Amino acid sequence: MSTSPDKRIPVYLLTGYLGSGKTSLLKSWLGQPEFQDAALIINELGEVGLDNQLLSGASESAALVANACICCTGLPGLTEALEDLFWARLERRMHRFPSVVIETTGLAEPGPVVAAMNGSELLQERYRLAGVITCLSAPTASEVLNHHAEARAQLSGADLLVVTKTDLVDQAALQALQLRLTHQLAHTHSLTRVRTSAQSSLSSAQAVAALQEQSIVATVCAPLADEHGLAHDHQHDHGHHGPGHQHAAEAFFWPVSPQLEQSMLQSQLAALQTALEHSLLRLKGRVVTAQGAFVVQMAPFEREPVWQADQGSAATETGLTVIVSWPLSEAQLQALHLHIQTTPSSAP
Repeated sequence: MSTSPDKRIPVYLLTGYLGSGKTSLLKSWLGQPEFQDAALIINELGEVGLDNQLLSGASESAALVANACICCTGLPGLTEALEDLFWARLERRMHRFPSVVIETTGLAEPGPVVAAMNGSELLQERYRLAGVITCLSAPTASEVLNHHAEARAQLSGADLLVVTKTDLVDQAALQALQLRLTHQLAHTHSLTRVRTSAQSSLSSAQAVAALQEQSIVATVCAPLADEHGLAHDHQHDHGHHGPGHQHAAEAFFWPVSPQLEQSMLQSQLAALQTALEHSLLRLKGRVVTAQGAFVVQMAPFEREPVWQADQGSAATETGLTVIVSWPLSEAQLQALHLHIQTTPSSAP
């Protein structure tokens, strides 16, 4: 008996810890056939999003769920965004997008998002989860996995793991990381597919093929596991926090003054790094200095920010989002306010 094709809209959940290269990879994919014309839901901590600005030219339909993490306090925003996209598509207020990509914050765990989609009859009627894609930065992978439970949950929940920035590590380090990941994934009984990417070189076709491969293997393994009393051994860890859970992180907005000397801003960033040390989790934003416009980003355990010429359109608001582990010590909090002279953009 033939099975009718699933006509629901496929949803790809793109996750990965802060600074893992999700946005760069997604921007590359949006220009390729598999994700062309996809609708986007971008989730960011802080009131001013950078990722949606960087992706705005690559997709006509991008919804921003800002200032809330969608794996906990932002779940209602995610549901609303998916509903709004569906009705806009049905009523022809936007193009008939073939798929949806949800890019989460670097602190989001995939389990609650998967559970929310599976727990909503309306969403299940209209959408299907095509796969969880987790990015992990090769240069900082070991430190991130050692120190951050969210990164371990993202790894455990992945259908496809993309090890990014492999061009920034030598072959011996990459092999050691791959061995660790193999052991860690085997421990969680996961059927996760693993791929590598240097400078966003992994194509959307390769990513989709890996997800399809994972789905086929999972389907084949399920009855075998049941037959031997091992049902669920191959399942991902989708356990999640209860209502009201919030991550131990806080986002602040730093409204950098226009036409500031670049060297002065670099000195201020270095001083902030020294004061906060490993409590500084992420730094990203668009700034305008006397030397030009730049996109500035720094990931956990990186030694200094990366400056790139800003090729995008003029930002409505320039400045930097600073994400820190919470709570800070009194001395660190004073240093933070001294440097950026602002208030939290999301409640701790």
